[in-house]
Amino acid sequence: MKKSIRIMAVVMALLMVTFVFASCGKTIKGTYSAEVDVVVLKYTATYEFSGKNVTVTKVVNPLVGESKTYTIEGTYEIIENDDDTMDIKFEFKTEDEHIKSGTFDFEQGEDYIKIGIVKYNKK
Repeated sequence: MKKSIRIMAVVMALLMVTFVFASCGKTIKGTYSAEVDVVVLKYTATYEFSGKNVTVTKVVNPLVGESKTYTIEGTYEIIENDDDTMDIKFEFKTEDEHIKSGTFDFEQGEDYIKIGIVKYNKK
């Protein structure tokens, strides 16, 4: 009886460890920034990742007038594809014309990330 209880306890512990590691998806940690030039508008976008949360700070530098700062909060998920590529899926509480919810190509290097076609350097 004691032997079967021990075996059952070991099996349960192994199952719990398996579920813990299975639920841990790939995450990003840190702050990444890039200057984005969109035809007549130039802005700096800074992505701050913490756990599954992301905060995007967008500083618009118009040709004339003062710069404006916008903050957008949301969550993200890294999706690892079968062909060894990755996507990143954002879900923002609010959006603007440049920072939107959706799924984008994703690449991560030692000191940068690339979302879509924009490369963001680690700060």
